Amino acid sequence: MIMQNFEEKCRILNYELFFLHTVSKSIKESLDENRILSVILTGLTANAALGLSRAAVFYYSPEKAVIYGKKGIGPFDEEEAFRIWDDLGQNLISLETYLQHDTDLPDRHQRYPSLIKNIVINFDELPPENYFRRVIEEKKLFHLKDTGNLALLPQEIKNVFVPSDMIILPLSSPKNTRGIIMADNAFHHKPIEESTMLLLSLITIQAGLALENSSNYSIIKTQLEEVKELKNALENLQEELVQKEKLSTIGKMASYFIHEIKNPLVTIGGFAKHIKESDDIAIMKRDAGIIFKEIQKLEQILGKISGFTFLSPSRKEKVNILEVIKEVVEFFGLEFSRKKIEVSINIPENLKVTAERVQLTEVFFNIISNAIENTTKGRISVSSEINPPFASIFVKDTGRGIAGRDLPRITEPFFSTKSEGFGLGLYIVKNILSNNGGNIEISSIQGEGTEVKVDLVI
Repeated sequence: MIMQNFEEKCRILNYELFFLHTVSKSIKESLDENRILSVILTGLTANAALGLSRAAVFYYSPEKAVIYGKKGIGPFDEEEAFRIWDDLGQNLISLETYLQHDTDLPDRHQRYPSLIKNIVINFDELPPENYFRRVIEEKKLFHLKDTGNLALLPQEIKNVFVPSDMIILPLSSPKNTRGIIMADNAFHHKPIEESTMLLLSLITIQAGLALENSSNYSIIKTQLEEVKELKNALENLQEELVQKEKLSTIGKMASYFIHEIKNPLVTIGGFAKHIKESDDIAIMKRDAGIIFKEIQKLEQILGKISGFTFLSPSRKEKVNILEVIKEVVEFFGLEFSRKKIEVSINIPENLKVTAERVQLTEVFFNIISNAIENTTKGRISVSSEINPPFASIFVKDTGRGIAGRDLPRITEPFFSTKSEGFGLGLYIVKNILSNNGGNIEISSIQGEGTEVKVDLVI
């Protein structure tokens, strides 16, 4: 008898672990909000899963002070319940198969999902003891075991309530409470076990994080569409301006601005492609963070363009130069690998200079980009030297070098030895450094390599 009880407990534990793993895996694999909600609710109500009678998700809007129905799964009354279960009984399927179903297409005759979507609850009108208010404010799980608790539910919930065990708990992430999950055993007529509540709590934590990722992804996707429109507009503008006189004042300004905007756009495009092709949430979050930084950079650049003050630093601060160098080097990681270039950085961790961070990143982006273009199967080293009141940063490559006749002109606007480009990169670098109180010196031997010395105010 003892052995049988032990074996039964092991069987239940194994199933619970399998259930938790299967549902969590399905949630993590998606960035689609509706799919995540469907997996949660299906996992709660499917016979192959927890087997609760009904489940619903409500979202909370603190700005509008309302709780509103987002999605529900399950029958409205016993007649509908028996019909649904009879249909399901003739098509026994596994938990994994259940979770792959398109649960956004419920039976057209089911009333419960429609009623849930029509519920809107005024949060400010809920009394302090109301369970829906307490879930949002206290972030606690509540297990309602009898109809005596009915008075502590919103009137809108009473309209769909069937006397039974009910569980109400928060759907939240580390940042905020997104809403409420409500589930009951209206037609199974059996109590909700503690193990079920524990599993539901664990799944809800996973769901909150997944929904936050989904929300962030949607925001970034929208921003990318806006950036894409901006990029297309800029490309059209560039094409028109290139047809005009290259050295006209308007042509110079437009080309200059386009050059500054182009680098963040290239970065955004590359990492957007990574997000599109990757299934790894961690990689997506990392790439999304990089895209967000580049969008911030674009906003700063566009703000300066509108005031024609791009070369004047708007806010100087103490900037850790090693962090800036590492950020640029990390961005070019794939290029270093593709061209078989060895990279070494020898800069103290606590070395700080006085400059505007965005402009300083632009300086080393251009310098290191040039070094990569001129180097294949070689080395690029970045080192520093303190010469008060300056910190000198040296970027040295073992590339093809620069011809002696071209060296004096490489920081001039529109001078370039490349077939493509505007010849503005080093001109921009020189002006940024000048406006930050710094300087640039370039030495090169054709066939041996180039060294760029950047002086920055400590």
